[in-house]
Amino acid sequence: MMFFIAAFSTKAAGNDTIQYPELNKTYIKSYWYDTKSFVVSPAKWRARQWIEFGVVAGAGVLAYTQDEKIQEYFVGHQSETADNLSKYIFEPYGRFAPVIIGGLYIGGRLAKDNRLAGTSLIAAKSFVVSAVGATILKQLTHRHRPYQDDIPDHANWDGPFSSYEYNSFPSGHATAAFSMATVYAMEYSSTIWVPIVSYTLAAGTAISRLYDNKHWASDVVIGSALGFVTGRFMWKQSRKGNNRVVVLPSAGVKTASVTFIIRLAEPKKPKYCFL
Repeated sequence: MMFFIAAFSTKAAGNDTIQYPELNKTYIKSYWYDTKSFVVSPAKWRARQWIEFGVVAGAGVLAYTQDEKIQEYFVGHQSETADNLSKYIFEPYGRFAPVIIGGLYIGGRLAKDNRLAGTSLIAAKSFVVSAVGATILKQLTHRHRPYQDDIPDHANWDGPFSSYEYNSFPSGHATAAFSMATVYAMEYSSTIWVPIVSYTLAAGTAISRLYDNKHWASDVVIGSALGFVTGRFMWKQSRKGNNRVVVLPSAGVKTASVTFIIRLAEPKKPKYCFL
């Protein structure tokens, strides 16, 4: 953990002018406003966003048609090395996402790194919002996990008001992993290893759910997409409102001057962007 804190704490040029969120009332209130914007965003999608949505939905449908074959493949290809990777690295990455985010936030605060601490708050919001969305879908579908039936049946959905033990769709681990990884990957995109490590861990977590026979492929695809989309949206939301002019007075022995710094935010167009 300390390795990641030290690495994330390396500040990229140009980020000193960005106003990162702080743990205060404004941040708490942003959960409501940003969640509302996220939920209603499809109403203002353009053709590109609907195409992207169609691609994701199509990938989910394709995975659904191959669920049982993929499940059989992973069950039939077990190994000690893969067991250890899943047990000690990838599965914990998804299960302990809140702990990881919290650790990075505390590390950022201790190191007085506003960027790391603020990014961790964005990741926390992404995790919470995506977790709520995943939980709602689980309650509406109550899909059986592969190991819960004597003969695994990917088409076994009980629908609303069923037992909560059937909560396969979507994968909560995949959702959590990508909701966290996407925020850090986008914030530290200029540090090439951060996106690589973040997405590798998230993808490994998603695949481990298939390997451990805990989810169907379609659960993992939709869960990963939900986490990615939420993380991307929340990160872009955090960039809004950063356009402002900062006036910095300076004085010398014989002269005085005023410096204007223009803080540039991300374009507003992606506000309702799906991917």
